Amino acid sequence: MQERVTVNLDDRAACAAIDPLDMAGYIAGLPAQCRAAWAAGLAWEPPATFRAPKRVVILGMGGSAIGGEVVTTLAARMASIPMQIVRGYHAPDVDDDTLVIASSWSGETEETLEAFQRTLGGEDHLQEPMRLAITTGGRLGRLGDALGYSVLSYEFAGQPRSAIGWGVFALLGVLHRMQAMHVPERMVEESIAQLEQCATDWGIDQPGESNVAKQIARRIQGRVPVIFGPDFLEVAARRWAGQMSENAKQWGLFAALPELDHNLIVGFGGPDGAREALHVLMLDNAGVHDRTRLRIQLTGEALDRAGIQHDELLIGGDNHLDAIMRACYLSDWVSLYLAYLVGADPTEVRAISTLKDALGQHARG
Repeated sequence: MQERVTVNLDDRAACAAIDPLDMAGYIAGLPAQCRAAWAAGLAWEPPATFRAPKRVVILGMGGSAIGGEVVTTLAARMASIPMQIVRGYHAPDVDDDTLVIASSWSGETEETLEAFQRTLGGEDHLQEPMRLAITTGGRLGRLGDALGYSVLSYEFAGQPRSAIGWGVFALLGVLHRMQAMHVPERMVEESIAQLEQCATDWGIDQPGESNVAKQIARRIQGRVPVIFGPDFLEVAARRWAGQMSENAKQWGLFAALPELDHNLIVGFGGPDGAREALHVLMLDNAGVHDRTRLRIQLTGEALDRAGIQHDELLIGGDNHLDAIMRACYLSDWVSLYLAYLVGADPTEVRAISTLKDALGQHARG
């Protein structure tokens, strides 16, 4: 376990000293980022050869993939065509009616580049393939003209994980523009307005006694958070786990409800030491299936019997986009405050850079 550090989360100067690259500022700026990304997606001009797709495949990794997963989660309920997120080197087989979107903040993500490359060109296409890259630059941004794909480029100086607004709302704008998914503008505006309120409620200047994000961070400090995501909030639980790891520099795990009630629940009691090591956070929302909401209650009772600390986090939101984005945004703030509490720079991701450097020492096969 990380050593406990004495930090007053209401002391802006003390927090800023731990956060020299201002992750807090990027998190606070998410609502404005979402609004800019939505506008950019709607303004993107598809090539004349593009047409309404019958399928969408989104390629991405890490912080560049989570936006795609949010969108595919929404699409399962809002779109009439199948959409999937693909992480890794291998793209699925696609036809001429499939829109393939590569999402990479840096434009250098090797898994995404290889998977996207496999979907380009070839002589078996009866029509021009529909391919789009969403990126800030890199090879993915530079090679569009040469390799025959469209590029939606944007500027963002923060880390990929803090660009979730671009990952979600630019995609929504593009898919709405392509008639692949109807995204009501009112729903988008309401979601962003709620994020603006959350930025006030959970932000640095909101005192701890009235700041839920600061309170959660204090409760889970020194423990491994395990986030349970019911139904459409599974993607938010994944986001929580990733933010705990990258921002707070510690383990963060997630599991899906109702699936975990068919396996993980049997293991709540062990091994020895689990009750001292773990803290479960169960996400909930009024839109979750009523039987799954009952499972949240009953699963909490099972955690009580096992002696595992847990909290139920009721997430507001009148629609799935609103609820998912609020849940993801709460993870941003909680992981930031947890980083402050353990004295960890929330921006630094040296372990990822070290691994990428090590990969670069090995020639590609």
